[in-house]
Amino acid sequence: MMNFPVPKRVIWISTDHMRYDCIGAHGNSVMHTPNLDRIVREGLSFDRCYAQNPLCMPSRASFMTGLYPQQTGVVDNGQDLPADFPYTVARVFKAGGYVTAHIGKLHFQSHEDNDLDPRSRHDYGFDIFWQAEEPGSYEDAYVTWLRTEYPEYVDMFRVPRSSSPSRDTEIDGKVLDAPWQASFSGWVAEQAVRCLKAGNRSEKLFIHLGFYAPHPPLNPTWEMFAPYKDLRIAIPDYPENEASDKPDILARMLLDRRGWEKSRFVEYRRHFYAMVTGVDMAIGHIIEFLDTKGMLDDTLIVFSSDHGDMCGNHRMLLKQHSFYEELMRLPLLLYWPAAFGRSGKRISGFVEMVDVLPTLLGLSGVTVPGIMAGKNYSQALKEGYEPDGKLDVYAFHGPGHMMLRTSTHKLIRYANGDEVLYDLEKDPMETKNIIGLPGSELLLRALKDRLFERTIDATRSIIPRRYRF
Repeated sequence: MMNFPVPKRVIWISTDHMRYDCIGAHGNSVMHTPNLDRIVREGLSFDRCYAQNPLCMPSRASFMTGLYPQQTGVVDNGQDLPADFPYTVARVFKAGGYVTAHIGKLHFQSHEDNDLDPRSRHDYGFDIFWQAEEPGSYEDAYVTWLRTEYPEYVDMFRVPRSSSPSRDTEIDGKVLDAPWQASFSGWVAEQAVRCLKAGNRSEKLFIHLGFYAPHPPLNPTWEMFAPYKDLRIAIPDYPENEASDKPDILARMLLDRRGWEKSRFVEYRRHFYAMVTGVDMAIGHIIEFLDTKGMLDDTLIVFSSDHGDMCGNHRMLLKQHSFYEELMRLPLLLYWPAAFGRSGKRISGFVEMVDVLPTLLGLSGVTVPGIMAGKNYSQALKEGYEPDGKLDVYAFHGPGHMMLRTSTHKLIRYANGDEVLYDLEKDPMETKNIIGLPGSELLLRALKDRLFERTIDATRSIIPRRYRF
């Protein structure tokens, strides 16, 4: 499109465990998210965006390279993306003339005891690299800042390492008597503003802001928790025998919290929502700075997550390879007044998180590497029409668990051959496995064929062909 602007700044905000329905403007009236609501009202909201893996590391390695998990080699937590991987978000934006910065959580590599390792950490191509993978577990950028700016709150915000048995209590909500500014989300916001202030206005800047919230520990400050303190919060009811028609691998997940009272799920969700509000406050702080400095209109802001959290749905918590909608359907927001205006648009077609990076590169005037598997929707967005999206969405989790979701059905195939099939039109809450019911056989066969077709496509080599023989 002629005369389409190039953003002077691209700010990609990624959260952890953030569900699609954790934004008030997405239909959840309980949520207190005024700044995200504004972005939905004035920007672009992709209403059917799906993750390629239900866990942190493989999902992040996928959407920040534009490749499927099998292509990056990261299909489960604990598998590091190679330090010299050539197609990271930083390296491809840098190739397009952007100075690149990272603040907060990246999670391309395992981080247990990383402050005990004297070797320098991998920066994956970022020019500025202020890393903090956990909210206070390590002597990292966040804790260093906290010791300087808010020394009296260091012990309050610090949490044990992720593999420590004492982390088992992190799902129990605890409100901290501390200022929001001292939280991990407050730190990310302040460092983002600092980075924007220090930037050369003549240089193009890409910043990735990695928020840890709303991932547990569920330790909001009182300011974050206040909107939910006395609020009535509902948890959906599910059939008592929901696990009975599921294969053992899924049934065990469904029964894992069977001893929990409903009230405990409610309190988990209450504190989880408060963590979301902490992120929303950070976004408001950043937007206010950009607006005050006259920088907002020519800044492309992207908001997304790596996966969701069950939050009591199906009587489950956290994430796992259940592939429920609560885990796989994510918020994806684009806000760029100079290019998209402020009238807002809801985009209904299927997109995958693997599509985000190619689309951002296209919008930013950066060449999209031909090896990227994600689809580039920038042309449609530049021309002002809604992208068609995809026929279906696909996910893969090691050692070989797969999901295919169409507009009407969802098929899950586990590595041992067990399968689950939901009719989403009749059963949108995904409670009944219809495999074996009359009329399901032909449908199952067709969906399996498509699932394997998607799997083959998602495993094509990214090594370029250099010779004809």
